[in-house]
Amino acid sequence: MDIIELEKWLETEQGKTWLETQKQGLILKNNELLEKVTKGNAENKTLYERIGNLESDLSKSQAVVNDTLLSKPLANKLKEKGVFEVLIPELSKTIAETYGLQLVNGNATGKVKEGEKEQELTLDQIIDTWAKLDTSKDCFKPQDIKTQSTSHDFKGGGSTVDPEIAAAYRGAGLSVKE
Repeated sequence: MDIIELEKWLETEQGKTWLETQKQGLILKNNELLEKVTKGNAENKTLYERIGNLESDLSKSQAVVNDTLLSKPLANKLKEKGVFEVLIPELSKTIAETYGLQLVNGNATGKVKEGEKEQELTLDQIIDTWAKLDTSKDCFKPQDIKTQSTSHDFKGGGSTVDPEIAAAYRGAGLSVKE
């Protein structure tokens, strides 16, 4: 049968019936495949939601781990170094951001840029590097705070300011009201 004969045959009742049965099979297969795709999309949406929830949970867990394994050791090291305790929370955040502190194999490390190269440092090295900066000098408690006791102090005319707080104020360039 050539193309012209086929076209004429499809216009007959027999041809139309045959064509409709062929279309019905294709329509059924199409609907079946669409149903599978719809189910797959619904499953994917559920999976994406679960992935989003898991990523959120992971971020929260990492924040707890970072607080435990980064912030607390950093705060303890700053305290050991002699930094005023009132400054430690803010300094911890600043140092962590400045040096890009992160956990590598359970150890806190950070990076310092020297010229074109980046050098990875341990937490102790980072604190030592930070402590050498001019901006850090006002953060440390004076090594020897000497208090002088005079009879004037016992008569109620002496200083009522805590020597450590007074040293912090002086170190920050602020005046101390005695």
